[in-house]
Amino acid sequence: MSGVAVNWAAVYGNNNVAAQMLSDLSLNEMESLAIEPLTQQLNALQQQLQTLQKNSSAWTMLQGDAGSFLTGLQGLGSTSLQAMQASTSNSNVATAAADGNAPAGTYSVKVLQMAQTEIDGTASTAISITNPNAALNLSTATVAFVVGGTSVSVAVNSTTTLNQLVSDINQSGAPVDAQAAQSGSNYYLKLYGTQTDQTINYINGTVALSDVGIFSSTSSGYQLNQVQAATVALVSYQGTTVSNATNLYSNLIPNVTLSLASTGSTNVIISPNYSGDTQSISSVFQDFNTWVKDTQNLAYAVNLGSASTSTGAGSYQFNGNQVIHSPVPMMDLNQVASQLVAYKNPQGMSLGALGITYDYKTSTFTVNSSTLTSAMQSNLSGVQQFFQQLVNTISPMIKNFSQTTTPGVTADAITNDSNQENQINQQISNMQEEIKQAIANAKAQYSAFVDTMTTLAQSENAFNSFTRQGNTQNGG
Repeated sequence: MSGVAVNWAAVYGNNNVAAQMLSDLSLNEMESLAIEPLTQQLNALQQQLQTLQKNSSAWTMLQGDAGSFLTGLQGLGSTSLQAMQASTSNSNVATAAADGNAPAGTYSVKVLQMAQTEIDGTASTAISITNPNAALNLSTATVAFVVGGTSVSVAVNSTTTLNQLVSDINQSGAPVDAQAAQSGSNYYLKLYGTQTDQTINYINGTVALSDVGIFSSTSSGYQLNQVQAATVALVSYQGTTVSNATNLYSNLIPNVTLSLASTGSTNVIISPNYSGDTQSISSVFQDFNTWVKDTQNLAYAVNLGSASTSTGAGSYQFNGNQVIHSPVPMMDLNQVASQLVAYKNPQGMSLGALGITYDYKTSTFTVNSSTLTSAMQSNLSGVQQFFQQLVNTISPMIKNFSQTTTPGVTADAITNDSNQENQINQQISNMQEEIKQAIANAKAQYSAFVDTMTTLAQSENAFNSFTRQGNTQNGG
């Protein structure tokens, strides 16, 4: 009977009472009646689950906001204040970068030689190679060389192709790049070292290598077809020539990284970079303001609306975005803000003295760049020390809120939500099984109902037929 609509009146007649009862109750209606209370419970569980998931997501967002602020603040207390910057008078020769301990001044540097890699191979091949995939008819041998401490050994024979030789060398793991180079219609092997100041030392297979252009045969023997020799970098600085395996010099000038681009002379200028420090500090307190904004949006029952143009007073509005119905996020945030505002280190320095002020109406911080820059110009080490001391004082409270492992404010809330979600998911699974069973029971009950009513319908029709026959006989 499942899914089949039966016209019971057509089967047993319009006046059949049992047929009318069958028409009044379908299988779908019986199933709906059976599962209606269970479906209501299932919907309620699913709504609870959705609420918990939103709650967990909100706690996770606030956890991340607090963590970002703490990470930034800790950075200010360690090495994030880089109050020196480096530039060069000729960036075509070199560029420079400095950390906070670089000595201010102008330094003359002359690049005498660039570090470079070895390049071997020319079109002077002993045999003509017009197809890199054709067999080279090489004598059986082993091509061997060492570069960068790695040995390369490749077996060749009459069937070896140029592309196969290139592939075997590149798969050796050595710091060298083999290519099938082309000159006109001819091909040859070209080897590019990938590390500066690393020579390629050929050990075996000279004849085969001359066939493919690495060596040339001369009256005095085989000569390497070297395009470029591996060299170190050479820089003249303060009357001394300093060599380096690469074109990147560290601490030639203390706490300065010099990147060479070409030979020539340039000045390296080290100067204060207070604007960068100001931006770094502003970014940290912007992270705090983001934490405030998200907390007010997710965990506050009311929000301050737009201020009146006539009175300047703000109006409070119901917050329809509230997800977390707990005072803890706002209380903890206010405690952090209070500590930040009130903190003064033993030297008497405070956030306010640095131009970082707190707005009690919006619960956010504002950074006055001019005041902050002046403070760093006059006492950079003092500002650095202040943030170190501030971090040590306030970090434990923020960490208790932001840490991702229990025990911790947000971690505990997220874990609690997760445990409840698991329980509700299990209840939902159980309820879905109950609904399946209720549907199965309804089908069985409906089948029994149909069997009973069809029997009654048949009996009713038989009785009516018998009655009509009796009336006909009596009337006759």
